[in-house]
Amino acid sequence: MQTTTVEYLSHPEKFPERPPVTVVYGDEAFLRAESFKLFRSRVLTEEGAEFSYIEHDGSADLRFADIVLELSSPPMFGGDVRLVRITDADRFVTGCRDKLINYLTAPSKVGLLLLQVRTLIKTSALYKAVDRDGLLIEAKQPGENELVDWLKSRVKTHKVTAKVGALRLLISLLGDEPGILDGEIQRLALLIPPGGELTEEFVSRNVGSWRLQKAWDIIALALAGDFPKAIHQLEVLLASGEQPIAVLAQMGAVLRKYWVATELFLDGEHSTPKQSPGALLSDAVKGAKIYAPFSLKPTDRKHPVSLMKQLGRHRGARLANLLLQADLDLKGGQRIEPRIIIETLLAELSSKELRSGAYLASKRPLRD
Repeated sequence: MQTTTVEYLSHPEKFPERPPVTVVYGDEAFLRAESFKLFRSRVLTEEGAEFSYIEHDGSADLRFADIVLELSSPPMFGGDVRLVRITDADRFVTGCRDKLINYLTAPSKVGLLLLQVRTLIKTSALYKAVDRDGLLIEAKQPGENELVDWLKSRVKTHKVTAKVGALRLLISLLGDEPGILDGEIQRLALLIPPGGELTEEFVSRNVGSWRLQKAWDIIALALAGDFPKAIHQLEVLLASGEQPIAVLAQMGAVLRKYWVATELFLDGEHSTPKQSPGALLSDAVKGAKIYAPFSLKPTDRKHPVSLMKQLGRHRGARLANLLLQADLDLKGGQRIEPRIIIETLLAELSSKELRSGAYLASKRPLRD
């Protein structure tokens, strides 16, 4: 059976409690860690966990025979199952692939093996064997709908409920980093009485912080072409203690929505050419689910409609490529500092060439 970390965390009852072999693969560290904590809590009792759990570093020299021996040995104290976890297990899996496949045909009745790897080829024989007889959990960056589903389950653990619109607004404001969103859900839940509800108004009032406003200021200044002021605001934000990677995640989540809004606007020009640019902009902003976080009026320069006008069609059409490059720089092998990636992105957003580029130059501008 195969699933994702978000689906496993949101609906654990859908999946076997004690699969003989579980492989967690992918790069999303926070959700990967949360999935392991849930898996362990389902398998091991509180009393027997200390004696029933064994963990190995997969980068060390591990013998498959020793792992099988551990899996075959019942716990001496408490519990009826033993859990063996191998972290960073890519090297172990590569060297023992055939043995793992054979093991799945007759696994231990008392031991469960959990392997944590970075990559796993979906067409490989091992993937197919675990899919058939075990559990595969992919730790990947979830989409917005998946995040909303997971956040709904996280909110319930704090004995409160949440409107879907409130969760989408939270993602729009903070970005799609699961760890950051989870921490904010915990903070907001403390402000709501048990049995209460998280609403859009509550999120706007309690998440619209000074730091968040500064991040929106940075985007607005870059789109207006004022690179020096955008960098100054970035320095202020970082000096306040915000982490560069968090700022980049938040900016990326916001700018991706503006790319979607640009595409919707351009599509609207073709499908409803008689509709006014202002109406097309408003529809595009709503269609891209861009929320105004601070009860701003449409005339405010930081309102989504105003930002769309500052963005223009040329930069809007290029946002996907710019964000892809930023993501590759962040996750690639060049080890570029997140702050440098942010500054590069701001420089490109502020450039006059990109702002007045020839892309779709034959169409009328986004401005009214």
